[in-house]
This record gives sequence, C-alpha cells and structure tokens, in this order.
Amino acid sequence: MPNRMNADDFFPRSSRKRSLENQEQTHPKPRPQMDSMSPVALRLAISQMTTKKWALQDDLDLATELGLLHVGLWRWKYEEETEQRTADLLEKYGIHPSSISFIGGFTGTNGYLLEDVMAESKNVIRYASWIGASTIVVSTGERGTHIQKHVMRVVRDSLVELADFAAEYDIHLALSPMTPSTAHGWTFITSLRKCREVIEQCNHDHIGVCLHSFHTLQERHWKAELRPLISKLKLVRLSDGLTASKPRKQCLPFAGKMNLAAMLDFLESNGYRNLYEIDTWSDEVWQCEQIEPFQKCLQEIITNFPSAPDQ
Repeated sequence: MPNRMNADDFFPRSSRKRSLENQEQTHPKPRPQMDSMSPVALRLAISQMTTKKWALQDDLDLATELGLLHVGLWRWKYEEETEQRTADLLEKYGIHPSSISFIGGFTGTNGYLLEDVMAESKNVIRYASWIGASTIVVSTGERGTHIQKHVMRVVRDSLVELADFAAEYDIHLALSPMTPSTAHGWTFITSLRKCREVIEQCNHDHIGVCLHSFHTLQERHWKAELRPLISKLKLVRLSDGLTASKPRKQCLPFAGKMNLAAMLDFLESNGYRNLYEIDTWSDEVWQCEQIEPFQKCLQEIITNFPSAPDQ
C-alpha cells in the first residue's frame, strides 16, 4: 500500500460483485447461535473499507459467517447498491451498521463547495437514522493553503452545525485523526492532540472521536494523549502494521508487529465499552477473496482481548 493514501483511491472496484440476478437468489447464511458467540465478537464489526473490492452482499455474508452482528458501511458501496437496497439487505441479514464513513471535506481542498458538503452530510445523517447507524465518521479535509486559524474556524462552525442537526436524530459525529504521512487528501487532524483541540473548540456532546490503532500507536505518548479523549470515543478501528515503529503498510489486526494488545487493555481498563471495527487498508487484504484470513484475525482478537474485570 502506498505511503500516501488518497481519498480518490477509495472509489470501489468491485471485482467480486455478483450479478443482480445472483444477488436476489442468495439467502443469508446461518448465523452461529447467540449463546455460542464470544462476548468479544458481539462488539466487533467488519469495515467495508477492509473488503474494498467486495460487493455489499459479500460483506454481509462475511459478517454472518464470522458471527458478527455489525458492519461498518462505506458510502461509495451502499450508494452504488442504492440506499433502499442497502436498507433491505441489512434487514434481511439482521446486520446492524456500526458506522457510516465518510462525511466532511469542509476545507474545500478536494474541490467541493462547502454548501454542497453540508447538504450532502445532512442527507447522510438522515440515512444513518433510517438504518440505525449511530456513528458517522468525519474526514475534515486537508489544511491546504489556508491559515490554521481560518481552517479551524471553518471546520468548527461546520461540525457544530452538523452536530446540532445530528442531535435531532441521536447521531454522533466522530473525527478520525491520521498520521501526517497518510493524511493526504483526508484531514488536517494529524495527531490526538490536534483532535482534542478541535473537540474542545466545538464543545458539543454529539462530536467525538473515531480512534484508529494504526495511526494511534505511531504516536510516542499515545496513552497520555488518549486518556483525556476516552469519554469522547464513539468508535475504535483496528488494524496492524508490518513493523512496530512507523510502519508503511497495514495488515489485519494481530498479523503484524504493533502493540494492539496494549491498546485494547488500555481502552478497556479505562472504561471504553463501545464497538470495534476491523478496518485495514492494504492492497494485499483488498486482493483477498477467502474467509480464512478474517477467521484467523477474529480469533486473534478474541484471544488477545483483555478479560472482563469480573472474570
């Protein structure tokens, strides 16, 4: 995977997409009995960015076979299927959306007018309410040639307006900080500290954080920076890196060298109880068409997940 991931790279190229006729004939595969499922699996989801080239129904089949109850939706996939069909498939499979990604681009560096961005974002909030997704992940857009004070004001005002709107639907917006080397085309929030600054300026109950392990664990003092944000975490995304320090490539959780176990232990011991998404951006993973790597990943997460306090 390239060191710089551009937002344009995330338009779908669904090589596994079934024909419409085959989709209509396919029925959901049996799900494991609830009492046989791991409590950890009940808090896990598979993000559609992890299965970039798969069709929506393939993602739902995967989640069902893994015994997961949630899928993190990626807008370009569900919009390709149409919103109504996506809602119908989610209901058919009994799968709940853990999140929707992405809205944003407030800074205009991707060529979108702010009024169009705001109108589109509000439509996504309405759709999230319809299908039962309580979290929408936000990518602010790059700073570009704007001065920092101007960018902060535009982003703050946009976020607060959207959060006021989202609050009417009981939807939460989650900012997603990234490392500087991977933020190109996505966001100017390149550290947990910058994320906290935006959160504090917005001062809104419906604005929080989507934490991503690949970016978080590259910060030298990630525990100290993360501790003040624990109460604002709406979602945690899990990925690994091929090296422990400053990895250039991602891989599935616990298939690499990053200290994911330490991060899980820190989050759980500090009271985080929301969902986790498997969210890996990797050419190798995107080429995968088999379930076995995901089964192994799920088992590794369950094995390395910290025990509940009463256990």
